[in-house]
Amino acid sequence: MKRLVATALGSGLLLAAGTAAAVPCSGRPTDPAGGAGYSYGAAEVKTFDSTSIRVHYAMSGTHAPALVTTRADLVPDSVALTGQIADTALAKYAAMGFKAPPSDSACTSNGGDGKIDLYLVAFAGADGTTVPEACTGAVCSSFLLVESTFAGRGYPTVTEGFETVVAHELFHAVQNAYDHDMDRFWAEGSAQWAMKIVYPGLTDFENQLPAFFKDNTRSLDTQPSGVTAGFLYGSAVWPLFLTLKHGPDTVKLVLEAEALGATSLIAVDAVAKSKGSSLAQDMPLFGAWNAATKALAAADGYPDAAKYPGVKIEALTDGVTGITSGLPYFAYRGTLDAAKQITLETDAARNSGVAVPIEGGKPVLAKAQPLPAVLAGDVLVVVAGTTVKKTDAPFTLHLAEPDPGSSGSSGASGSSGSSGSSGGSSSGGGCVVATATPARAPSSFAALGVALAGLLFLRKRR
Repeated sequence: MKRLVATALGSGLLLAAGTAAAVPCSGRPTDPAGGAGYSYGAAEVKTFDSTSIRVHYAMSGTHAPALVTTRADLVPDSVALTGQIADTALAKYAAMGFKAPPSDSACTSNGGDGKIDLYLVAFAGADGTTVPEACTGAVCSSFLLVESTFAGRGYPTVTEGFETVVAHELFHAVQNAYDHDMDRFWAEGSAQWAMKIVYPGLTDFENQLPAFFKDNTRSLDTQPSGVTAGFLYGSAVWPLFLTLKHGPDTVKLVLEAEALGATSLIAVDAVAKSKGSSLAQDMPLFGAWNAATKALAAADGYPDAAKYPGVKIEALTDGVTGITSGLPYFAYRGTLDAAKQITLETDAARNSGVAVPIEGGKPVLAKAQPLPAVLAGDVLVVVAGTTVKKTDAPFTLHLAEPDPGSSGSSGASGSSGSSGSSGGSSSGGGCVVATATPARAPSSFAALGVALAGLLFLRKRR
């Protein structure tokens, strides 16, 4: 499957609802001049209404879907399938407490009603996009463009193609109910996460992970240059981690914080603090969860950890060094022949770390300790950047004899600046998110408001 980093509207699914220019009302493929880069031209156009959306499709020409039908109303099976998938996805998002996408009643061009308009078109190189319009502040209504046939698109079946893209794009429409201008890694990652919740059996979530996992020394919020979008889609593991660690309401709370003006990472920090953690504590543990995959799959990490690609792990030695810039992470593994105190020499405002014992060849994430920590035997150590500041932040790991009186557990002070518990997860098996048990009970939005109040001086520029 090929997805392209797009510079023009309509050339890639990765265009989050907010990367396109938000105008009062946009042109659409059914308009005489077309819109969003597509036009049905002179073809006969029909519509199909499901409970929540109106599907527009051409009966002939380049953009026509497969017109085969087994229905009494003669609506093409693929068109009816699109409506059914949309209804399923929107019902799931509503059940999870997310806002409904705003009505496009302000736009009369094939809109003007309470249903979301979805246009089936033949994409040149990707699968779909969501267009925000009729914005009031940061909140916009949306319409969708989705690939009309999925022929040769690399999905196992046409149905899986529609399920993947429609569920993903509709979550962009949900995002537009909060803020149409989200950070791209968060917009795409959370849309992939949402798609996987609606359809746990889809494989696109896992298919996109290698591009993200192989690049763990790249900052979470910095996408690669070039034409690959895999890093953006693979960042879906970040909202998955957050929900497994902090509870299934975490993404919703982050969107609500973004609606108040916070960037995604400031919002995540506020939500984590409302639940007794922080971005600085979560980032190295996120790296540890990612390292605890594939051959090192932990029993208390991601439910499907064994299917994930793993990350680069270097040898843990006294004096090993690295440099972070922003929010990357570095993983190290070593065997300590006696109890050693592992300390992190760095700027405490820029980096933090955790040490995880490895027992029976597998990391035990529930026993993760913030650095400095005293451990013996096989250990995994992760150092992560904890700031959006993109300048070099060097660090050095030291292994030494424990300080006199050390109890063998980590202290709350030291060069790393970490404090509190990084925590593990009590998640069980089953589907990716739905069966996970949060490590902490979800907190109220009032608690989030207290945490967010001290951060909003860093409000995003609109």
